[in-house]
Amino acid sequence: MTGIKLDTVLAFVLIVPFIMTVRIWHTQTPYWLFAIIFLSLLFYALLDIRKLKEKIYEKTKNITLWALILTVLFSSFGASIIVRHNTHPIYQVHDILVQQEIALRFFLDGKNPYAENYFGTVLEDWHYSDTDVNPALYHFVMQPFYLLFALPFSVLSGSILGYFDGRIPLVFLLLVSLSVAFKLLRDGERRRSFMLLLGFNPLMILYTLEGRSDFFMFGFLITGLYLLYKQKNILSAIFIALSFAVKQSVWPLFPLYIFYLWFTKKGRKSFYNTIAVFSAVFAAIVLPFFFWDPKAFLESTVFYLSGNIPQSYPISGYGFGMLLHEFGFIKNLKESFPFVIVQILVGIPALLFLLKYLREGPSVKRLILTYAIFLFVFWYFSRYFNNSHVIFLSVLFTTAYFWPEKS
Repeated sequence: MTGIKLDTVLAFVLIVPFIMTVRIWHTQTPYWLFAIIFLSLLFYALLDIRKLKEKIYEKTKNITLWALILTVLFSSFGASIIVRHNTHPIYQVHDILVQQEIALRFFLDGKNPYAENYFGTVLEDWHYSDTDVNPALYHFVMQPFYLLFALPFSVLSGSILGYFDGRIPLVFLLLVSLSVAFKLLRDGERRRSFMLLLGFNPLMILYTLEGRSDFFMFGFLITGLYLLYKQKNILSAIFIALSFAVKQSVWPLFPLYIFYLWFTKKGRKSFYNTIAVFSAVFAAIVLPFFFWDPKAFLESTVFYLSGNIPQSYPISGYGFGMLLHEFGFIKNLKESFPFVIVQILVGIPALLFLLKYLREGPSVKRLILTYAIFLFVFWYFSRYFNNSHVIFLSVLFTTAYFWPEKS
């Protein structure tokens, strides 16, 4: 072993700013906790310059990194959850987390979370704007599995802690994502570098800490992609379908996924069986909520985002819509605009180009990369291209870079 490794540099560069930015204890942080983290980082660095057998070196570094990750994540998320519980339900959390918890209570009370409005709940206290009403008070945008998967965590947490915080299943799925990253790669330095960049992406980890839902979906998606990489198509279809039943940001993957299966098919039966499993799982989760109230479901999960109902999500962020607003083509950020036409005009040529690239060398690595690019195009020309969307794209590009070409 000669010289410091990339994963060691990343451990310092990514973990240290995080623990110096956020609360890692529910009261004043004890110095023994800082000592554990910093001495672990020191030990992690010293391993790079010690002459150890490769097997011992790899095992020790892996154990140390996992210990660091678990310590930092549990202390930061745990502190944030406890402080929120002791202060106010909207304290330092995103409105989607608050809404998830309310929607769960609606569901348990036999109420349709897509048909209810959220006025008169703590979501109304969440500061959206000094002048405008939060459109989330009218609509619950997430797909049903975002609620269903959280349900057992809610029951278990309620019986143990006496309360539930939506970040409990979220941090579980973050750890699932890191476990898949660890299992995916064989080269130790690349494996640990991927884990650190995935888990401590500077803004994504802060967004996850406040309860944004990207890793809730990504935990299922990366698991499905790993199983697809291992050529376990049927099992992978289950997890990919679950990700589709969590959040719409994965839906642009669908045409690329279908064509990838076709390009790599072992036979028509395998192809159709995989599609059937995917469809059955997605339908089993989504259709009961759709048939419960089709109008409410579509308005909340589709038309709310596309700007086709009175209380639609406003044009926002850094995308094409704000560019048109700046140049005066769009006067009111709440108005309807045919972004779907622009998305079709730009998206179809982009999709055809990406499918050609995927067909030239079909692999899960290329599937992730083409999905990231197509999602970029889809989001940029939609009504919204917000900060969390840009950062999630960075997670996808990181995943595509580290993903191995062959199993």
